[in-house]
Amino acid sequence: MRQIPAFFRLVMLTTSLAALLTACGTSETGSSGSSTQARQRGDLPLGTAQGVKPASCSNAKNVAGQVYRVEIPSRVDGESIVFQVFEPDTLNCVEKHALILEGHGYSGSRQTDKSGGQSPLSFGAPIGDLTKAGYAVISIDQRGHGESGGTVRVMDPAFEGQDLVAIVDWAEQHLDFLKYRDGNLLLGGIGGSYGGGYQMLLWETDPSQRMDAIVPEITWNDLPYSLNPGNVVKSYWALFLAGAGDALTQGRQDPFIRATLLDGVATGVFPADALPQFAAHSPAYFCGQGYSDMKGVTADGSSYVLAPLATNIPLTSGVFSISRSPLKRFQKVDALIFQGMRDHLFNFNEAYHNYQCLQRGGGDVRLLSYETGHGALSPDVGLVSQAVQIQALPLSRNCGSVDATAATLAWFNEKLLGKGNADSAIPSGKNVCLSLTQKDAVAVPQVTVGGTEFPVALPGGLPVPVTLAQLVPTIVPLTGVAEGTNVLAGIPRLKVKVGRGVEALDALCQKAQEPLLRLGSCDSTVFVGLGIITASASGKIPVVPELIDNQVMPLRGFGDFDVDMVGVAERIHAGDQLVLLVYGNSPTFIATSSRDLSTAIVTLSGTVKLPLLGDLPSLSPSASGGGLPIPGL
Repeated sequence: MRQIPAFFRLVMLTTSLAALLTACGTSETGSSGSSTQARQRGDLPLGTAQGVKPASCSNAKNVAGQVYRVEIPSRVDGESIVFQVFEPDTLNCVEKHALILEGHGYSGSRQTDKSGGQSPLSFGAPIGDLTKAGYAVISIDQRGHGESGGTVRVMDPAFEGQDLVAIVDWAEQHLDFLKYRDGNLLLGGIGGSYGGGYQMLLWETDPSQRMDAIVPEITWNDLPYSLNPGNVVKSYWALFLAGAGDALTQGRQDPFIRATLLDGVATGVFPADALPQFAAHSPAYFCGQGYSDMKGVTADGSSYVLAPLATNIPLTSGVFSISRSPLKRFQKVDALIFQGMRDHLFNFNEAYHNYQCLQRGGGDVRLLSYETGHGALSPDVGLVSQAVQIQALPLSRNCGSVDATAATLAWFNEKLLGKGNADSAIPSGKNVCLSLTQKDAVAVPQVTVGGTEFPVALPGGLPVPVTLAQLVPTIVPLTGVAEGTNVLAGIPRLKVKVGRGVEALDALCQKAQEPLLRLGSCDSTVFVGLGIITASASGKIPVVPELIDNQVMPLRGFGDFDVDMVGVAERIHAGDQLVLLVYGNSPTFIATSSRDLSTAIVTLSGTVKLPLLGDLPSLSPSASGGGLPIPGL
């Protein structure tokens, strides 16, 4: 949907920065029976520009390989929904052609030609490679983006969800060369960030359950967690998304979305009315991951501190209502999930929870990570030498020897066409690939949560003091590596108590009386991450630890916390020291850190469990550096 100058300067910067988010022989049944089924969903106009007619197996004069724009009315409100059709390079009316959907990132737009079009930094396989391999592709302007009408509602099931269903209906009604298995359209999806979110939404909402194979990259599981983890607003991202959403969509971001983001930054609290709405636009809600049925809950932003200003620029409705209940059963879908280890908008934990959800449908689901992601659009203070390498080549999407583009082609060839071998991408039985650096990764059978326990305390068992106004962390020693290497990969678990260190003083905390400063309320926030002191740096004074994967977890207020930290992956070498880093501030949360100026220092104590997996072999890139060959090319 990533340094912070004043907000209006940020809006000017988003035009260039947000470009990275723009993605970022079986028996068949004929298309005639499926077209009848599609017509029952409601006819949709052909809608092609300049009188172009789709290639057709009933008309030998129509040659495949055409690229054309389609505009249809939304069934929800009549707004224009625009998409680009890329026909397969060669029409095969015997085998027919599976369909792949492609989606852009937040504030992006559809691709308009096979070489990349308006989205040069896309995710998934290049469209030209897909059409050459025999796939039909539809690239979508999501609602409020590009040429599509309406406002950007961030994958609202009642709006974007219904638009997506209509696009697939259109394809079945007007493309007679599509491929079916057991009467069901063979359908896949690619895209990153917002372009990963639409794949999950269509999987959740399509009543005909046509999604067969998806490749979502760097996308979310739970928007309240993405933007407000531990009830602390990610102010950098809230400002970035509000600015990019308006600047790059000509002001078509829905005012409810804008107002929610800006109100969260201004007050330091994500608006309570918005939490269920953002949750209902998330796979976590549909998967029942911590949410009950919220169908019918409404919100309009009128109670926000910044209302009516933020909700009325431009003047549009901004009313939201939850239209669907969580899923009771799960459609089978084969999913190849990619997530960035250094991505602190949508972090690795989100991919892990999507992985758990999709597995419930019984499909083949695999989880891979790489070093790039939304972190390329934000201050990256973690493992500086690695950050420099990544900025030099920000689009490297390898997990060791697994190249994301090649793996996507292998995935679709097996799951949609029944040919090839997806295990060449990542072996079945080791369904998780964790990237440690640009050139190093490990394959494991599952994600480890927790692990070996270490005390969170200073020498002598003293509690850890943290000054809330500074970015310099307090360093808590944990463990080292005597010889060989040890792979730290998975989701650490933290169990600590935060307070003044004296219960009588903690009891003096008062309820906040006003929304901005909350004086006397003990509204403190500390940020906890894992760090490393390398052997080469350990003899230097002062010792400078580096934050692993640029990931921190906020802990807000006083009390006991038992939480998952953000997933990390790093190889620890002989002589290196692992430490816990406790910050009083963080660039990601720069405007929403501790508000209560009467509380300047807190202490914490407890334990942390680390996923230390031992000296695992590297899943390294091949000598050619290109990952897998692309089948069929």
